[in-house]
Amino acid sequence: MTPNNVKLCMGCMNPLPEGASECPHCGYQEGVPYSLSYLRPGTVLKERYLVGKVMDKNSEGATYISYDQTEDKKVLIREFMPDQIAERNESNQYVRPKTGYERQFKTALSDFVELSRQLLALDKISGVVPVIDRFVDNNTVYVVYRYIRALNFSAFLQRNSGELTWGQAKKMFLPLLNTLSQLHKKGIVHRGISPETILVDQDNKLWLTGFCIADTRTEGGDVGAALFEGYAAPEQYSLSGWQGSWTDVYGISAVLYRTLTGTRPADGNSRRISDDLCPPRELNGKIPANISDAIFAGMSVSSEKRVQNIDEFTGLLLEEGDTHTAIFESSKVNLEIKKKKPKNRKVRVAVWAMLVTMLILLGLMFWALYALGIFDQEEPSRPSQTISYLDDQPSEVDSAVSADGVPDFVGKDIDVIKNDPAYADRFEFIEKEDYNEEYSKNIVYDQEPAQGTPMPNKGYVTLYVSKGSEMVSMPGLTGSTLEFATKTLTENELKYEVVYIVDASAESGLIIRTYPTEGEMVSKKTSTIYLYIKEEGTVSSSSSSGSFSGGPVGVRPDDDDDE
Repeated sequence: MTPNNVKLCMGCMNPLPEGASECPHCGYQEGVPYSLSYLRPGTVLKERYLVGKVMDKNSEGATYISYDQTEDKKVLIREFMPDQIAERNESNQYVRPKTGYERQFKTALSDFVELSRQLLALDKISGVVPVIDRFVDNNTVYVVYRYIRALNFSAFLQRNSGELTWGQAKKMFLPLLNTLSQLHKKGIVHRGISPETILVDQDNKLWLTGFCIADTRTEGGDVGAALFEGYAAPEQYSLSGWQGSWTDVYGISAVLYRTLTGTRPADGNSRRISDDLCPPRELNGKIPANISDAIFAGMSVSSEKRVQNIDEFTGLLLEEGDTHTAIFESSKVNLEIKKKKPKNRKVRVAVWAMLVTMLILLGLMFWALYALGIFDQEEPSRPSQTISYLDDQPSEVDSAVSADGVPDFVGKDIDVIKNDPAYADRFEFIEKEDYNEEYSKNIVYDQEPAQGTPMPNKGYVTLYVSKGSEMVSMPGLTGSTLEFATKTLTENELKYEVVYIVDASAESGLIIRTYPTEGEMVSKKTSTIYLYIKEEGTVSSSSSSGSFSGGPVGVRPDDDDDE
């Protein structure tokens, strides 16, 4: 309960209608099973915070949707609960280390406390989801974050056809790069930058979240690794790998790679064995060359050869031609170091001398061959069929593109596509449904990107799926019951309204007439069907009361909350 005794949904912390057991905003139902490793929904911490369901969890702990009953607002609470080395006492909800893991638990908890202390001090750094409280309870530590109404960047990309142009991405990412630079100067390395740990608010501002201790972001650590495939740097897959600001350079470069190409990069671990990452510009020719080069340099497998810090990376992104336009002083210094030194004059003279000598020797060789009559011999002609056959065969390059390119999905059933393991391993699908007169229901009628587009790594493909014909013949409903009529219209995806009239000759409870009438062609998108029915005791001769109105059954109110 809130201070005003309003019952809240444990799934989204929005007020529940009186007597409701299912939330109209998020669909959460009371009494739904929960993991005993985590807090019971409805738990109150510090006599202040009402805890709801788990929103996110990994090997370090869990994040809960919560409500600050003192400030009367939503918050997010992060609990240190590394379930690989710890367990929860069901009777009092205390967290305790598993037998034999006491040292590891204590070390990880100490790291968690230090990280939360650093985050709590970042009140002046924009772009980081703010920490507003930290406390001890249940023998563990809790961190309270401000609640921001936002999408994660992965969902944002799905809503924008899977990718952005550099012009769109530049406005969003430059402030985030500045945020990362400030974090690094405070000694904080994120290590988990990915589309899942970046939020997009209503103003298209990016927020960084998902901070975890280093052990969680390193393969082989005591608490267990929670790495993002395609975005974790190669050094994160080994305990001996040295991590630093360059690790975040890799992560943000990989996010930009995914943003501009629509393709998720190959994971850093496999790239240590076989590195076949395509430069971004090869996947999308519209990406500026300097942007493609900067991203590729930021994703070098070798941490020593990689761009070392965010300032330098930002400078490369803003570089144009021979100029070095940057927003950070340190990046200008680094870029100056990379300029080529002028060659020594003596070296240039020696090179020219060698070239002239080689040309003279080549001339003498061709003169000797000509004198021997080598060039007088006629080249045997090739049969025309051989030429035709060779021209029809794909080159090695064409074969590679075909193997890695996007298949032709048009004309295929969407369910068949989604259930095909070969497709599931290579693509993530975004479905967009609309009516189509040429293709039957559930059949793909268009796709983005087009067939053959290179996509060597897992990326997004938008499939436009037919809902069938928009037009349908108006069914005959006169004389039927209201229940039958509304069910029939719902099945045909038609909107309707019920109009009550007085008609002494009509039978109560049955449809007197409809508009449009039986057999007329009506649109599922724009038409509204009017059902005229008699109701006993109606005073007015005609009333469009709308007692039964609306479209297909199952549509819920908007999921957006009122914050």
